[in-house]
Amino acid sequence: MRVRVEVEGEGGIKTVFEREGDLLREDLRMLTIRAVVKFLEEHLSASEKIPYESEGEELTIKERILKFLKYDERAPRDWFTSSEFKRTYEEVYGESVKLSTVSTYLAQLHAEGFLERRGSKALRKYRLAIPRSELQQEQKAAENCENE
Repeated sequence: MRVRVEVEGEGGIKTVFEREGDLLREDLRMLTIRAVVKFLEEHLSASEKIPYESEGEELTIKERILKFLKYDERAPRDWFTSSEFKRTYEEVYGESVKLSTVSTYLAQLHAEGFLERRGSKALRKYRLAIPRSELQQEQKAAENCENE
């Protein structure tokens, strides 16, 4: 099986990613998917990149979840379940994550005061404890301090 991804940039310059192999094997399929995602991230315009991640900064899943909730416009604005968040996270980051992992990190972020929580264990929902508008103002102020 062969996978080919082509990105055409400004001025008609094309960059190609190509991989051949037995993509029916789970391990090779996952490696290929990761490689394609990395290729696309590197070749998309800066405006397409996730704005709150610095170049070369490797974040843990928990750090990504928190930054995503705080700063990303695609994050849930009101109450959300772990399953809803998992779906959104996977769409944004292009990688799968276990529901138990998401649930664990959301519970930890609640314990640390970043999230509010309501409902029984089976019907649990979360939301940011601090309004996103306040967090975005804090981020802009921090960026201005770094640039000075």
